[in-house]
Amino acid sequence: MKKMKLLLLIVLAPLIAFAQGHAGSYSISGKVNLLIGLDLAPAQEALVTVKNTGQVATTDSLGIFKLENLKQGKHQLQVLGASFPAIDTSVTITEVSITGLSLLAIADCSINEDIAQRDINNKKPRLLIVGGIAPVVYVHQEKFEKKYDVKYHDFGCVAPNEKCIEQYNQVVFKYLDSRYGKKWRKEVRKDVVGM
Repeated sequence: MKKMKLLLLIVLAPLIAFAQGHAGSYSISGKVNLLIGLDLAPAQEALVTVKNTGQVATTDSLGIFKLENLKQGKHQLQVLGASFPAIDTSVTITEVSITGLSLLAIADCSINEDIAQRDINNKKPRLLIVGGIAPVVYVHQEKFEKKYDVKYHDFGCVAPNEKCIEQYNQVVFKYLDSRYGKKWRKEVRKDVVGM
C-alpha cells in the first residue's frame, strides 16, 4: 500500500505543481484597428507588448492578438506598427482574463488624398506601385507616362500603408478620368495599387 501511495504521489506531483503554477495565470485578448482617413481596417502584423513583463504578441490578418500567462494587476501595453505611431495604454487584470479589448491606431499616412491633390496641382501626379526588392519596368511605360503626363512611382518592398497608397491613387485615377476619359485605364500598368 505504501508503494501505491508513493507511486500515486510521484505521478500526481507534477500535475499539482502545474495546476498551482497556472492558477494565477490570466490573458489579455482583443483587436487592433487602424483608422485610415474615414476607413477602418485591421492592423495586421502589429506588435502588442506588455512593457512590465516583456511579453509580445503579433496581430493576425484580422488585427486580433492574445497575450497569455499574465498575473493579476496593472499592465502597461504598447502597440507598435509600421504605419502608425505607438499606442500606450494601461489595463488592470482583477479576477478574470480580459477579452474583447479594442484598440484604435490612427494611420500616419505620408501618402494620402491631400498629397495627391497637391501633386496634381503642381502638375506632378504619380501612380503608386508597391514592388519588390528589384523594381519592375515595362517596355512601353515611358510612352504611357509621356502621353498621360503622369509618372509611375515604385516604393519597392518598403512602402507606406497600402490603404494610404490606394487613397492617393484613387484621386489620381479621377483626375486622369476627367482629363483623358477611361482610355488610359486600358494602357496603365496592372500593378498600380487600387486598379
